[in-house]
Amino acid sequence: MEVLFRDGLARIGRFSTPHGELETPTVMPVINPNIIVVSPSEMKRIGGVRAIITNSYIIRRNAELREKALSSGLHSMLSFDGPIMTDSGTFQSYVYGGVEYDNAGMVEFQKSIGSDIVTILDVFTKPEDPPTSRSGGP
Repeated sequence: MEVLFRDGLARIGRFSTPHGELETPTVMPVINPNIIVVSPSEMKRIGGVRAIITNSYIIRRNAELREKALSSGLHSMLSFDGPIMTDSGTFQSYVYGGVEYDNAGMVEFQKSIGSDIVTILDVFTKPEDPPTSRSGGP
């Protein structure tokens, strides 16, 4: 990550991925792989979208999406040649009370489908939740 500009604690940066450079902060539309209303390539063409986010948990749970992503890769599956960030399912874990995959397995899956920016499957917490030994709190 290269820091281009600082103002107090704020910063503008740039980093490289296998599918292109990104400047931060940036806006990335979220693509639900089950319901693609406007394709990522169309977003890139008409709106200049440089990167997108999709959900690796949703892809992994759906046999058809999982096989397509594993065989042809995430970028081919979504018809997008720019950087793709994948979410891990933390929100789904919170909503459903758990998910059937572990942290390491979700990171490995994201790598195996060619995600440019992976996220860990973390424990979802709310501001009012008490600190625990896992959160590093008191």
